Amino acid sequence: MLRTIIVEDEQPILEWMKLIAEESGFFEIVGTFTSPKEALERYASLAPDAAFLDIEMPKMSGLELAEHIASRDERVQIVFTTAYKQYALDAFRVQAVDYLLKPVTPEAVQKVAHRLMKTHDLLKRRPPSAVPSTRIRCMGTFDVKGADGETVSWPTRKTEELFAYFLVYPNQWISKWVLADLLWPDMEESRALHNVHNTMYRLKKVLKESGFELELKTTNEGYSLQMPHGAACDVGQFRQFMRGVSAADSANAEQCETLLHDYESPLFGGKDYLWSLGAAEELGGLFAALTRMLVVHYRGSGDKTGVERCIRKYLSIEPLDEEMNAALLQLYVEAGDAGAFRKQYGLYKQRLLDEIGVEPPKLARELADKVGVE
Repeated sequence: MLRTIIVEDEQPILEWMKLIAEESGFFEIVGTFTSPKEALERYASLAPDAAFLDIEMPKMSGLELAEHIASRDERVQIVFTTAYKQYALDAFRVQAVDYLLKPVTPEAVQKVAHRLMKTHDLLKRRPPSAVPSTRIRCMGTFDVKGADGETVSWPTRKTEELFAYFLVYPNQWISKWVLADLLWPDMEESRALHNVHNTMYRLKKVLKESGFELELKTTNEGYSLQMPHGAACDVGQFRQFMRGVSAADSANAEQCETLLHDYESPLFGGKDYLWSLGAAEELGGLFAALTRMLVVHYRGSGDKTGVERCIRKYLSIEPLDEEMNAALLQLYVEAGDAGAFRKQYGLYKQRLLDEIGVEPPKLARELADKVGVE
């Protein structure tokens, strides 16, 4: 049987879907949701093989939900339910297995069940090494591996930089004049545009030879890199996860921890891409938000070790952050651990003096006075 979740914002339809799916004998319904957000939060703990998603839902459509799910789990099989046949094309764009027109009948569920089971059996028999994969790491380094697992060799530095730019701004149309100004700001316009054209040709060639399932679309005015959900880019995965959660809880804490642990800085390993400063700032903000969510979660559950672990990870990236240093020092005060406080405060104080020539902020000094540390 297939472990399955159903997401449908209308309760009567949700109950009907659950009934006919269970009666088919092919599905074990492990979760039903009227809220796409709740479905995402519970997703990791449920580990479904398949998902029935209503397309027309408020706040987050089924298509958007499918994108979030696919970014986390490439093998889950998605079936959409919809009252409008025109949505079928959109459904297949997000790699859905099938779609069912409402009102959904037991016969329609039986039919799609056979297709899902056949694909599920194929996936179980296929060894992991037989599944082509790519891995693109942008945070803390810039390492691009093709389907064969080998690091991609770039013909020119500008080809590499162009790909980096598309990774930060995927699925968007980028003007060729913008690319010319970004990559060759001091070059005469016609020559710069010629370089854009040639570099784009090289990039397409590299992506094809490396086995990427990525499409570079071209118009007379510009270009767009189409990134499917399965493209394993750490920046894209991090962004998608953070768009789908507003708090850490017992269902998603493990995945939050994994993302926190995997986050590294600087973006692209510190390559001198001036245009990447804004993206680096955005990711830094998401990293801070993720840390805060986990700290709130662990504080609520009384897990002080978890709180310390998350804050220390953050400070390994942003050692001078005032808020996180204060939170860590406060944690040691609450625990009555004067030794740990003294060590952290001394390290923080010395870094501030060495790097920007200032004393610790007022709150940190007040905590130090409470503990009796100079």
